[in-house]
Amino acid sequence: MKKAQEKLGALLGRNPGLSKDFNNCVDFSLMPEEFEAGWCELMMKYEAMTDSHFENLYKYKETWVPCYFKHQFFPFLQSTQRSEGFNAVLKRYVNPHKSILNFVKQYQKIQTHILVREGSKDYRTGHLQTEMWSSYPIEKQAYGSYTRDLYEKFRDEFQLTTRYNVRPHGENLYEVYPNQ
Repeated sequence: MKKAQEKLGALLGRNPGLSKDFNNCVDFSLMPEEFEAGWCELMMKYEAMTDSHFENLYKYKETWVPCYFKHQFFPFLQSTQRSEGFNAVLKRYVNPHKSILNFVKQYQKIQTHILVREGSKDYRTGHLQTEMWSSYPIEKQAYGSYTRDLYEKFRDEFQLTTRYNVRPHGENLYEVYPNQ
């Protein structure tokens, strides 16, 4: 969406309401069919949508419209956090006033450090066992899919889900109450 705003900024600025309608179409479409219908409405409402940037966006919709990848699980980390974290590491090790050769050497040190840490986590995952908290299938899947550290984080969050119970309280209405 950030890239879309950059590429389409001038077009969005020339068409009042387009930005809001565009964001609503993307953010509030729960199913691909809803997105497709919303996109068609945008195409009819704003003739400028035939702009090549919009056509490219539509062509790659499965990679940036949430309703197309909502069934995939990305635990605990967003891509912006990942890049911001790496930028912080780079700033610690790299001085912008140094040479490109110095940058490459520092980058190699960072890469080695990361690989050593990943190797340690792989070892912990493969050789050190941890207790599963329940026998729920979702926990078994997490245990088999994640590294040990990530699984333990998942397990801790999963345990918190048992602090509350839910009971029906009318049609399409539920009451959440603490588990005693």
